[in-house]
This record gives sequence, C-alpha cells and structure tokens, in this order.
Amino acid sequence: MNSEHQALTDVPLWLLVLLSLAGLSGEMLRASGSDLGLRQILQRVALRFLASGLLGMATLLLAMALWSNLYLSAGLGIVIAVIGADVAGGLYTQFLARKAGVSDPASGSTTNNQ
Repeated sequence: MNSEHQALTDVPLWLLVLLSLAGLSGEMLRASGSDLGLRQILQRVALRFLASGLLGMATLLLAMALWSNLYLSAGLGIVIAVIGADVAGGLYTQFLARKAGVSDPASGSTTNNQ
C-alpha cells in the first residue's frame, strides 16, 4: 500500500480529532468568561467535545457514503459538529437552570417550583 492510500485510510481518525476540537475550543472560550468552578467547566467541555465529535463524525460518514467527496463531507461534518456542540451546550445550560430552580435562560424569568 502506498502512502496516498495510507493517508486516505487515516482520514476519519484525524477528522474525528478536528471535529471534536471545534466544540472544545468554543466551550473553552465560553467558559473562560464565567465564574464556573473547575468541575462545571470540565463537564461542559467534555459534553461539548463528545457531542461535536459524535455528530460531526456521523455526518461525515453519512456524507461520504452518499457523495464520496471528502472535502464536501468534511466541511459538512465540521458545520454539523459546531451546531451540535452549541445545541448540546444550550440544552445542558437549561437542564442546570431547571435543576437549580433559579431561572429559565431563554426567557430570563424566575421560576419557583416549591
């Protein structure tokens, strides 16, 4: 097997890393401006990292199966990875707000479920 074929077989591995880093960098940037503890930052980063990696790779593999175009598939996978990480982060923030019973981040209103 020549080096070109070996590089093409390694594509999904390095794209998984790239797609996961798309979500990781976004969450690290968002968490740096808030007063969260280390545990909450690590939980949010892990959630975003895993969500972007999973959704991005699923999209990449599906697009590769449909169109067999690496560049189109990688671009679509990165876009879906970033969107998926944002959605997962937003859902997690809403879950924490409901669990704490303090406020609903979408409306800004306070809730009292006692």
